[in-house]
Amino acid sequence: MHPLVEAAGRSGALPDWTACRPDRRAHAARVAQLMGEWASDLGLDEGERVRWKAAGHLHDALKDAPTGELRSLVGPGWADTLLHGPACAERLREDGVRDEELLLAVACHSTGHPEFGALGEFLYLADYLEPGRSFLAAERAELRARLPAERREVLIAVMRERVAKLMSREIPLRLDSIRFWNRVTAQ
Repeated sequence: MHPLVEAAGRSGALPDWTACRPDRRAHAARVAQLMGEWASDLGLDEGERVRWKAAGHLHDALKDAPTGELRSLVGPGWADTLLHGPACAERLREDGVRDEELLLAVACHSTGHPEFGALGEFLYLADYLEPGRSFLAAERAELRARLPAERREVLIAVMRERVAKLMSREIPLRLDSIRFWNRVTAQ
């Protein structure tokens, strides 16, 4: 495991290039807490629990970076509001992280991806369902309570909400998001 990933997963330490406000760090800590709980509930070993918690801590590490900086790391094809995930994955890659499953989870935590495994799917869920979010708090708590046992059903419910939000803000849907929906609903 890359030392940067291990430090994030064990202590919540973030890279020196992190650009996120204290409230965003608190959000990431809550996401990491959920990820760790779900990894334990699934019976994953200690190393996997560390990876899952690291993904939670790292996913928004560039959330408050300037759009131009993020765009220079990612290039075209992503809406401005979605740049932080793929930019963070790129910075991690530049720092030597080669864990492709974790990098994909971080890159696409807001959009979903058809190649997600359990780590990516649960990060997508944790980012939306973490208990610090006030919007639809009771509904989110009910969905959290169903995890990890009802992963597919909760994924579908969360995808509906996330896609509806993007559509209401007139943010284009990524083809990967559509393919993610199709993969999950076809199961």
